Amino acid sequence: MNNLNKRDIGIDVMKCIAALLITNSHFDLLYPYKFLATGGSIGNSLFFFASGFLLFLKPMGRFDNWYKKRINRIYPTIFAWAILSTLFVNKHDDIIYIILYSGEWFISCIMVYYVIIYFINKFMKDNLMLSWGISLLIFIVWYIVIDKPSDYDMYGITYFKYGFYFLFMLMGAIMGASKKQLIYHFKSDFLKLIGCCILYYLIVIGAKHFEIINIFQMLSLAPLIGLTYYFYKVAKSPILKKVYQNNIGGAFIKIIGGLCLEIYLVQVSLLTGRYNNYFPLNIIGMFLAILIAAYILRCCSRLFSQIFKEQDLDWKGIISLY
Repeated sequence: MNNLNKRDIGIDVMKCIAALLITNSHFDLLYPYKFLATGGSIGNSLFFFASGFLLFLKPMGRFDNWYKKRINRIYPTIFAWAILSTLFVNKHDDIIYIILYSGEWFISCIMVYYVIIYFINKFMKDNLMLSWGISLLIFIVWYIVIDKPSDYDMYGITYFKYGFYFLFMLMGAIMGASKKQLIYHFKSDFLKLIGCCILYYLIVIGAKHFEIINIFQMLSLAPLIGLTYYFYKVAKSPILKKVYQNNIGGAFIKIIGGLCLEIYLVQVSLLTGRYNNYFPLNIIGMFLAILIAAYILRCCSRLFSQIFKEQDLDWKGIISLY
């Protein structure tokens, strides 16, 4: 791991766990008890935090050039998946749908976030906490004025989640831009992480059974923010550093984390309950199938990207695991 010191281990770990949690949340078809298919909102929070963290590590420069780089990082994969899904999973989407919705809500959401983050970086870089506070106020007002049904789920199929996940991306940007050294206490941070996780689920589960909690379910953002923060601290701890330095552990973290986008895109199309009689082996087998498909997609997206550049094809780079 010669580049260990050049990478933020915490961010790699967060992206890895985010990919696992988001995938698990879509496995309700595979589990005998559907409540085990959980963790998607936590995974989204970790991923948006990691994305925001990385954005502020380098100068952004002019908007058009910076945004073009963001497009170049995401859309070769989107277009490669559009081709593969047409050939192998019988999806036939038009080009407008592919550009706007091929990654469901996630892609369109993050592309809008990039625009907002850029202008916050340009005009409020020295007041990031203020911008976070303003964003929080906006989402509180948004939540209050939403016409919510009795079974409203802010983490479900709602427009509101297009907004509040921005808090996590901006939170990551604040941490990435901060020069302050964090103090790590693994046991204490881990216990706080578990406490935030328990409180988050108490509110989310309570909101499904009690109307009074459902009304105030936005309060679940508080423990979710704490969970994300302490997860980052735990992920950067010496214990996780040892796991990362291990050949097997480090490869697992970097491969899964590096395939986060591809895993997200392919998983829904591959899910099947055909092998549910072999639980829990069906869970392991399905994730391995998703991982293989995600790797194939990344190879295709790298090939797709290189074809349209004035350079010789770098086959080693195309098939590289990470």
